[in-house]
Amino acid sequence: MPTLAPSTDILTSAIFAYRAFDLRDHFPQPLATFRDALECQQSDGAYLPAMSGEIVAYLRDGSALPIPEHFFIRRSGNDAALATLEDNDAACEAVETWLREALRQKDSTAIVQNASTLRPGRLDLLLEQCDPDAPEPDELKAWSDMPDVGREVLDTPSEQDVWVAAVNILGEAHAQRWMATPHPQLENQRPEAWLVENPQSVYALLVRETKGENE
Repeated sequence: MPTLAPSTDILTSAIFAYRAFDLRDHFPQPLATFRDALECQQSDGAYLPAMSGEIVAYLRDGSALPIPEHFFIRRSGNDAALATLEDNDAACEAVETWLREALRQKDSTAIVQNASTLRPGRLDLLLEQCDPDAPEPDELKAWSDMPDVGREVLDTPSEQDVWVAAVNILGEAHAQRWMATPHPQLENQRPEAWLVENPQSVYALLVRETKGENE
């Protein structure tokens, strides 16, 4: 069977660009391929991509196709993990197959959205469904005011910052175990016992250990 020329491929002819979105919209530039968008989500610059990552294909007619997250986010109960680099070939192949089918059924499917109204973050999408005149909940205000956590550097982390960073990096169950386990670099005391008086030391230890695991 002859291979189609790029100009006649339905993906090339229908899709203008891709975009990757994390919770803080760190990737404003258009991208040439789904793989480029996936690698943005896998980069160190992504903010909580397993919780909030989205990838969208923008079509030449002004509409858009949000890529289903199950192609690049693995969920198990309350845990979520981004696809690894080793998974990228399989993920790209599966997404291309899905896109071709979606484009063939474009006129009869509800998954196509107006690109001009597609919002970049899930938080924005949820807020659109809320009463705009309702007072802002304390939890939402705290989230909006929260500084970057995780593998980013915090100069003066609070006790809460350290807990949030630990959960983001390790997952809730592992973070609780890590906090409750005596550590030789903390005078054989539990990290959680140091949080009130010296959260900076606990945070520095957390970042140093997790960085070492990923190098």
